[in-house]
Amino acid sequence: MLLCHGANWDASGWAETAPRFSDRGLPALALNFRGYHGSTGSTNRRSAVADVVSAAAWLRAQGADQLALIGASMGGHAVLMASAEVRPECVVAVSAPVRAITAEEAGRISGRKLFVCAERDSLGAAASVQRAYQDAAEPKSIRLFPGREHSRAMFKAAYGEEALQAILDFVSAAKP
Repeated sequence: MLLCHGANWDASGWAETAPRFSDRGLPALALNFRGYHGSTGSTNRRSAVADVVSAAAWLRAQGADQLALIGASMGGHAVLMASAEVRPECVVAVSAPVRAITAEEAGRISGRKLFVCAERDSLGAAASVQRAYQDAAEPKSIRLFPGREHSRAMFKAAYGEEALQAILDFVSAAKP
């Protein structure tokens, strides 16, 4: 499983949630995008997608037979866009896409899909998330939660445990 961070944090932001996946027998690797936490380069929409594709290829080369892509905000956009090439078993987008993607892009999202967002997301992502969900092919699910939290802040909200549990259950369903 590959965990992808948002623009205002790095892979260490998954430190509290990653063990929850491991507890279910789902090993997780948190990716630092270019320019984050001491890495070189800088991240943009294209490089983030390329980073996801490269990390997924590395995981497959290490023997990962099933792959889940999970991303929040910028990382959510990256996993959605990379999924067509990566062909994961499932993809989870938290508060993503923030900005609308085209119906054609949404139609290329591969694997089982879970979109998770706060109904009044502080960056306004809810409308784009709902549109991407609408345009994505089956199988797909969406979970909207009452609140304004964006990205990993959702996990600290009153509904945070429910949101995280929904993601854990969704990803666990792909496990053989």
